[in-house]
Amino acid sequence: MELGSDAAGTWLWMPQGTVAETPSGPYNAIPGLRLIPVGKMWSAYFVPSSPVGQRPASVYVDISTPNRRDGDVFEFVDLDLDLEQVDAGPVTVLDREEFLERSHAWSYPAELVAAAEDTCVSVAAALSNGIAPFDGSYVSWWRLVS
Repeated sequence: MELGSDAAGTWLWMPQGTVAETPSGPYNAIPGLRLIPVGKMWSAYFVPSSPVGQRPASVYVDISTPNRRDGDVFEFVDLDLDLEQVDAGPVTVLDREEFLERSHAWSYPAELVAAAEDTCVSVAAALSNGIAPFDGSYVSWWRLVS
């Protein structure tokens, strides 16, 4: 469900039962806020802590090709390079080996690989330092769904 847009991009709420469609098949999304920034090489997923304490709050960032919007559909190719921060702890880079293997196997252009790596570094710094949109300002979007 589209909540609206601000300087960071378009905010979507993915409630319990949301099915996300991907080329590899559909999956049931964990309830949370998805931020799709215009023309950037990433999208972020803000997941609240579980009410019963079974799941900590987290931010998960997919490094991708630049996002494009076609009507109600957001299009991008996930490059398998991800970042995660749990409960405002350290930022972890995930799936770097998978990204490097696929970039080689599928002959990603050198410019794309460099841009993905640069994006990963800059988003990790923003997460670590609490720079918008990772500064807690996303909390205002929770009010629309709580």
